[in-house]
Amino acid sequence: MEYSTYEPHIDFIYTTLLMLWGGSCVGIGAIAVPYIYKHMDSITEASNLTSRILKRQDILIRVIALCMLLLFYFKSKLPYSYERIEWVAYVAVLHFYIFGKVISKRLWKLREKVENFDTPIANDPHRIRFKKWHIVGRMLYYGQIAGVVMLLYMHAFGLKAN
Repeated sequence: MEYSTYEPHIDFIYTTLLMLWGGSCVGIGAIAVPYIYKHMDSITEASNLTSRILKRQDILIRVIALCMLLLFYFKSKLPYSYERIEWVAYVAVLHFYIFGKVISKRLWKLREKVENFDTPIANDPHRIRFKKWHIVGRMLYYGQIAGVVMLLYMHAFGLKAN
């Protein structure tokens, strides 16, 4: 089957999926979450709202990741495909996402043990552990964003040989 006939459609779907993934990460992580924490009265309430938002985003990203996996099959048939490097970048983004989900599950379990985020951390071992895991989770979330940006860059500009 000649896939070059479908090249514009494959490109459009690929770009749209990357934009949805990256846009949701940037929109939620860089805009919505800081705004929520800044304008809500209680950090505990902000934390609960943020958790609900991130759980919904998780569903979106799972669907996008599966669609992209399927799309890579068709994309690899195109003449300009940078198959190996794109696979490496995609797998890196998936690792950031998957390990981020592992950390998130750990954070949700710790959150149940922490009753109130509005008080200072003091010597609460659950809060201290939560803070450390939260930093790791944020780094993985930012890694997802960087990986998606890298995939978009490769798709838009390609890899130029010197």
